[in-house]
Amino acid sequence: MSDRLTLKSENVTWYPTSMSSLEGHLVVLLKDNDFFTGDEIYPIKKNIAYSLQFIQFVNQIINDISLSSVLLTQNIKSFVVHGAAVIEAIFNFIVVSSGYGSTTQWRKANKHSSQEYALSGVKYKNEIEVLEKTSQPISVQMTFDQLAKKVESKKLLGDSFPAYSKIKPIRQLRNKIHIHDSDHSLDTDWNNFGRSQFSLISDVLHKVLTSEIFSGSNYFNQFDYLTTASYTVNSTSSTIIDLGVAECQILPSTQLENLK
Repeated sequence: MSDRLTLKSENVTWYPTSMSSLEGHLVVLLKDNDFFTGDEIYPIKKNIAYSLQFIQFVNQIINDISLSSVLLTQNIKSFVVHGAAVIEAIFNFIVVSSGYGSTTQWRKANKHSSQEYALSGVKYKNEIEVLEKTSQPISVQMTFDQLAKKVESKKLLGDSFPAYSKIKPIRQLRNKIHIHDSDHSLDTDWNNFGRSQFSLISDVLHKVLTSEIFSGSNYFNQFDYLTTASYTVNSTSSTIIDLGVAECQILPSTQLENLK
């Protein structure tokens, strides 16, 4: 097995951490309980493991391949978004399993709309939603923001978890998956994903995966690459540009974004 990515013509292949090792770590946390059945846990475990393999692969791409700055930025975005998705899935499990999940006893039964009418030259229409009360509470999907706040307020990663304060920036970055939703002209991937975001997600993801909620796992060392995850700018000269959003980005001084 190679320690770097290889071409198809080469006789050795790079492999990420095996699915069995990743799942061996995850099952320390992901167990049947009053809120999740085995059938519900199975796809959660698999999807987290798939994402962790992909995160390791993207990290290897960044380490092994000389990329244009735009491609580097997009790979960092993939690393950040998939890392945030793993954190969100873990948060959802521990919040719900701890009894802090959102529930409701009302579900939509019908909806009624009135005819359009005018008052003082302004047109209106009334809509009435009819809700039916259920005999048992129904789980309501929580947003990443709600999950993260609950994890932090209830100290669900343990009292000694050192990165609670770093979770909020990850919530904000997670929303950048929607590429059509920009707040201003500089709200682009180029400006939002760089060295600091890469380091942030590496640090928090490692701390979550090695926190006390996984106590007893024999697979902590398979996440060591997250503690050394880094990238270098492939240029003999680089300039730090303050773009006024997110963090400062390190850009090759001889190139402009629209020429990549």
